[in-house]
Amino acid sequence: MNVSTRQNITRLMSAVFLISGVSLLASRTHAQPTNNLDRIANFMAAYNEHDINGMLINMTEDVKWLGVANNQLIVETADKKQLQSAMQAHFKAKPNARSRIKDSIELGNTVAVIEEAFTEQQQSETSQCAMSIYQLSDGLISSITYYAAAKC
Repeated sequence: MNVSTRQNITRLMSAVFLISGVSLLASRTHAQPTNNLDRIANFMAAYNEHDINGMLINMTEDVKWLGVANNQLIVETADKKQLQSAMQAHFKAKPNARSRIKDSIELGNTVAVIEEAFTEQQQSETSQCAMSIYQLSDGLISSITYYAAAKC
């Protein structure tokens, strides 16, 4: 094999690897969820990037954000627009907020998740865990109910 042929093969292989890498990255970035837990993971990835629009594309228009406090269910937000405003305020107050799924169990369109939320206070990272229940409708998150946080 002459030098010119080797150079052409090397260029071709480089192009194939580059295209494969870009395709793989694109498929991970814009992958369509294949199940309910994937949808929640997409939502949480957007949360961790503070990408509110990315969070909202995983939700129904009338998504409910609920909290349980003192044995009472509190409606935090009742639709996407309210959730968008709440998340803007949340990320402004907690610019380093991020979360991860520690464990989950799925039953039909209901997914119970133990989430570990991380924040930074006085240059020190802290975390706490909470149980959250996600309800999905037609593959989108229709409600999230958070329960009181506790030490992980």
